[in-house]
Amino acid sequence: MIMLQPRLSIQCLVVLSVTCSLTMLTPADALAQTGRPRPTRLPIVAPDSSPAQQVHNHAETVERDEASRFQLPPSQTEAGRFPQPQPNYDFASHSAASLSSPDTAGQSVLQEESAADFAKSAGLGNLTHFADDFSPTPLPEQSNWHDGAREQWVYDAKAAVPTQSPWIEWGRTFYGDGITPRGKNWFGSTNLARPEFYLYGDFRSGISTGRNAAGRTDNWASRLNLDMDLRLTDSERFHGFIGPLDRNNQFNRIDFQGGEFDYQGVFDPNFVTAFFEGDLGAMWGGFHGKSSPAEMPVTIGLIPLLFQNGIWMEDAVTGAAFAIPARHSRALNWANFDWTFFAAIDQINSAAFGTDKHAAQAFGTACFIDAYDGYIEAGYAYLRDRDDTRRSYHNMTISFTKRYLDRISNSLRLIINTGQNLPDADVTADGGLFLWENSLITASPLTVVPYANFFYGWGRPQSVARAGGSGGILRNTGINFDTDGLNGFATLDPTGFDTAGGSIGVDLIGNQLDRQLLVEASYLTEHGDSNLAVQGDQFGLGSRYQFPISNRTLLRFDVMHGWRSDLPNVYGTRMEYRWKF
Repeated sequence: MIMLQPRLSIQCLVVLSVTCSLTMLTPADALAQTGRPRPTRLPIVAPDSSPAQQVHNHAETVERDEASRFQLPPSQTEAGRFPQPQPNYDFASHSAASLSSPDTAGQSVLQEESAADFAKSAGLGNLTHFADDFSPTPLPEQSNWHDGAREQWVYDAKAAVPTQSPWIEWGRTFYGDGITPRGKNWFGSTNLARPEFYLYGDFRSGISTGRNAAGRTDNWASRLNLDMDLRLTDSERFHGFIGPLDRNNQFNRIDFQGGEFDYQGVFDPNFVTAFFEGDLGAMWGGFHGKSSPAEMPVTIGLIPLLFQNGIWMEDAVTGAAFAIPARHSRALNWANFDWTFFAAIDQINSAAFGTDKHAAQAFGTACFIDAYDGYIEAGYAYLRDRDDTRRSYHNMTISFTKRYLDRISNSLRLIINTGQNLPDADVTADGGLFLWENSLITASPLTVVPYANFFYGWGRPQSVARAGGSGGILRNTGINFDTDGLNGFATLDPTGFDTAGGSIGVDLIGNQLDRQLLVEASYLTEHGDSNLAVQGDQFGLGSRYQFPISNRTLLRFDVMHGWRSDLPNVYGTRMEYRWKF
């Protein structure tokens, strides 16, 4: 007699029991044991089953456990029956969950109607397949043959988009194609140099007739804006801007006065902006042969600073700035925020310091926050007078932009000035300005944009700095408050100095986004008698129409009439030609 080791005996018994069990499996279960894909639908049997059926029930339990792994939702069935999956189409994987239901004999019946509906909705035509299996997804007939012309059409149908090249483009073509060539290892292997120089900008020429707050404006004026961009790497560059045909907000022009033409030649080759900007992280990484450890954009020189769409600040100042970008805060529930710090030591243009742009310095910060289903901008700046500290003051701002009910886009802005220690008659920056801006989201949100903007100003609210050609602090309230930056076109009082009012209008864009028509009505009134430019109510009607002549040129037309109580009315019409290069 051969004696088996206990462990081996147990193994033999297991093999024997499994072999016996296989002889009692149903054909479907035997198919599952062969390794072929097994349908996930569950056979249904009655609870009072025979011994063979009991083994089948055990196999069903295994299948049901496997089905639960795929999170098939169970349904409520008759008492005594196992729960079965509901029809549940998984379009991501193109598979369907169980489509079977028990018939009166307790057998599984495939719901062919549901499978056909699924095939029809997927655009597969007549589909005959098991709905609960893991077999390959049936494909439409057109996928079984190759049409070279159809695939080539994707490329043949492309056309070059007309573009205007810069006047000067040294190095890589500005609108070039192809793969970017490998840079030069001047600043490290992780911050490759790709030297490029571009000279680009635009030329504007406009004819205007009318009257603004200072008097008649009958002229033909022109200006030339030139940007010079020397790019060193993908993140570092030197940039400069000059306006050779303008100086102190006066442009090269021909005035028509008293029936005579008077040419006013203006030429100024000085830089309006000239600065270096780059990323400290990229530069550090390049010098050490490592990847950038952090992002910290920096700039220094005669730098342009613009915050809150130019309302809080829009000027080029001598100074420096750096930013801490792309952060988030779980504690404050801020999804993303950037923080900028700046110091301006000269070239500050502000009515708070008269016409002397060397009188003041500014030190401040601004943050930009995506949070609370909206967008927040906040800022603080301390304006220091070099000679008279009594004129120094604090300038603070905060704004919140959000969309409500998917119908209204709203921005609330507040600017506060405080801190000057001067007699009331000499104060130049005090009080504040509240702005309430709204636009309606219509059925054509890109082409029909009604808007309504309102403001309330008290005291003498000032921006941190405003360039002479940037207009007043109310420039974004409406076109009846916005200067044209060329001809001296008429506006209502744009200072917000002890006034309240607003603009209501509609912005109409062409269906091809190729033209624009603005129609607007504006109103403001004084609340006090300190603003000599407002002596009661002021009303204004204005319109603007512009369209492109080519990919590089456009024409713009403006018309405006303003009625001012106890002051001469303002009005004007103008036409402008603009060429971009």
